[in-house]
Amino acid sequence: MTKGAKLFWGLVILAVIIVVAAVSRAPRSGPSVKELPEGPIKIGFVAPLTGDGAAYGIPIQRAAELALADINQNGGIGKRQLEVVWEDGKCDPKDATAAAQKLINIDRVSAIFGGVCSSETLAMAPLAEAAKVLVVSPSSTSPDLTAAGEFIFRTAPSDAAAGAIAAKYAYDKMGSRKAAVISETKDYTQGLRQVFTAKFKELGGEVVADETFNTGDTDFRTQILKIKNATPDVIYLLPQTPTPGVLLLQQLTSNGVEAKRLTAEVLLVRSVVDENKAQMEGLIGIEQYFDEQNELWQGFIAAYKTRYSEDPPFPSYQANTYSQFYLLKEAVEKVGLNTEKIRDYFLGLKDWKHTLGTITFDSNGDPVGLPYSIKTIAEGELQELEVFRP
Repeated sequence: MTKGAKLFWGLVILAVIIVVAAVSRAPRSGPSVKELPEGPIKIGFVAPLTGDGAAYGIPIQRAAELALADINQNGGIGKRQLEVVWEDGKCDPKDATAAAQKLINIDRVSAIFGGVCSSETLAMAPLAEAAKVLVVSPSSTSPDLTAAGEFIFRTAPSDAAAGAIAAKYAYDKMGSRKAAVISETKDYTQGLRQVFTAKFKELGGEVVADETFNTGDTDFRTQILKIKNATPDVIYLLPQTPTPGVLLLQQLTSNGVEAKRLTAEVLLVRSVVDENKAQMEGLIGIEQYFDEQNELWQGFIAAYKTRYSEDPPFPSYQANTYSQFYLLKEAVEKVGLNTEKIRDYFLGLKDWKHTLGTITFDSNGDPVGLPYSIKTIAEGELQELEVFRP
């Protein structure tokens, strides 16, 4: 073969390599569901399935399994079955990043449901955004997710609202003027902490102690002593999972701290309340509101109890998860599997009816104007104090 021929064929091979590489990196914005070859539609799901985060990762996965079974038993999506690739994000950015890389580059999914923890979703967002893979989280509430990208959505409200509501309730309704905060060093809890402290100060209150702890810590005596010496009216407890939250409550009591207790949705898990009634008595918490008379909610909870023989321990997050599958089903059957078209379909929704009520996304993929429920544990029972509507 002459040098000219070798050069020619060398250039041809190089061109083929470049084309193949470009195709392998192409975003998931493919043809409509009708144009694709037969076979399942594949999506990813990232949640903490082991460790402390599994306390809500597993229940959320169960809600997903319920929706998946319902959809596939009733014809799938466009007469195609839906397949989910489950990945354990462990409520950790490194594990969530590894999961997202696998789902995007190996499994070639068009959408990822999750993460459950804000740290998971924030870690996945840049990878998904670059590949134009949709991410829809049922429970990540960090304010930082608002600016995470055009393909990043969530069906839970931002802590930018929840933290401010907690501060306002503490100041206006609990009569507190001196607050202490103790929070785990995670994205979710730090988002709530920052919003709460800023709002409480804005209202005229004083944050007299602002303590943190690391995941896995079990001895909080040093932080509690500082809080006790600061003599707050209210303590805002912000664990990432129920286990450290219950330990905090126990140690606050054993160390003689009498300040009122306020918390977020993590400690309102129905099974946790049932198992720790004495330690949780008088605790006030804030979670996403849902109408228990909503027919879609009643259908979901009946099906969930039939399959798993328990009430949903994280009802709003689990109902969000269940609804997301139907949201994706509707979008794909309307506009196909092109992720840019699905994104635009989501952004164009107004008061879409789902298990918790209705949802409308703003331009950042955040749900608009979701109400909150203020609850307390009284005589061992979880009771609603009021509903806050932004």
